[in-house]
Amino acid sequence: MKLAHAILQTRRGEAKSSVVGCVLQLWDDALAQEIEQHAVEIARGAGRILAGHFGKQIAVEFKDEHERDPVTAADKEAQEYLAAEIAERFPDHGILGEEGTKEEKESEEPAKDILWVLDPLDGTTNFMNGLPVYASSIGILYRGWPMAAAMYVPWPNPDGGFVLHCRKGGGCFADDEAVSVYASDEPVPSRLIGVPGYFGVGQGFTGKLAGKAGEVRTTGSIAYELAMTARGVLQYAMFGAPRLWDMAAGVLAVVEAGGTVMTRFRGEKRWHPMECLVPSWEEKTPTMKELRAWMAPLVVGNQKVAPMIAENVKRRFSLSSQLRKLTRPLRRRKKKPEAKTEAETKSETPS
Repeated sequence: MKLAHAILQTRRGEAKSSVVGCVLQLWDDALAQEIEQHAVEIARGAGRILAGHFGKQIAVEFKDEHERDPVTAADKEAQEYLAAEIAERFPDHGILGEEGTKEEKESEEPAKDILWVLDPLDGTTNFMNGLPVYASSIGILYRGWPMAAAMYVPWPNPDGGFVLHCRKGGGCFADDEAVSVYASDEPVPSRLIGVPGYFGVGQGFTGKLAGKAGEVRTTGSIAYELAMTARGVLQYAMFGAPRLWDMAAGVLAVVEAGGTVMTRFRGEKRWHPMECLVPSWEEKTPTMKELRAWMAPLVVGNQKVAPMIAENVKRRFSLSSQLRKLTRPLRRRKKKPEAKTEAETKSETPS
């Protein structure tokens, strides 16, 4: 099994399109098909594990003192299953799972070139409360580039769910059915949109989108909303700060379904289409700990609407922030220092 590494020789200054083309050419498509097929199989297996726990009494722990970030026995069992299946089939690949041990979370080990990024159960709070709105997400990266993905999503069909899957350049499918993002030139007021729970309090739409950006829904699962966007159920979705495991699979699904993913990395002011999730990888391989800290805002949808939404989301007027701005000069003003006595001056003079 070999992957060409000529991408490492790509000169700085070349167009981004050339880099994308280079990745597509150098990624071994036979390997990609094998990886995608295995991801589909184990996503379905994880789905069976989750379905077996759903609606039953289940052990719950919390990862934070405020008890807002739960992890259940189903999360742990599904991740253990996924990790074991990946390690057996692809022992040379890396694995980054949300439910890592303390040692894994602090690991300074450099990431492997091919990395499986797992969220065994995204939407844990929904799951433990009996709401079947969740997903099991498997994203495969090559040096930071999303290259293949599979996501189990519960659904009212004879199987009780479907697997959304794709590989770079191969299209996106729900089981065997090709799917695509919702097609429109601008947001449709009667169509659904996915937004964070805090949206409408601290953010809002400006200009022509105000009041007609779509019917708001907040599901409690980033992976689920990405899957619904790829399938055209949501016309677009926005996310404030997803982690790598929340979105590694879903962003590729949206792109392969004909859509686009807009983002702004740390320090950037303008939104742009997302390509590589870790652009600095070619200069320095990130550690697993650094990848665990990854986050970036996202807007996903079709290629016309997603950029429009990204450019028209603004922070709402805040009285407190306006008062802070107005009083800033007063707070910065310092009293004129009093003249020091001769004794004080001498005491400060180094001997």
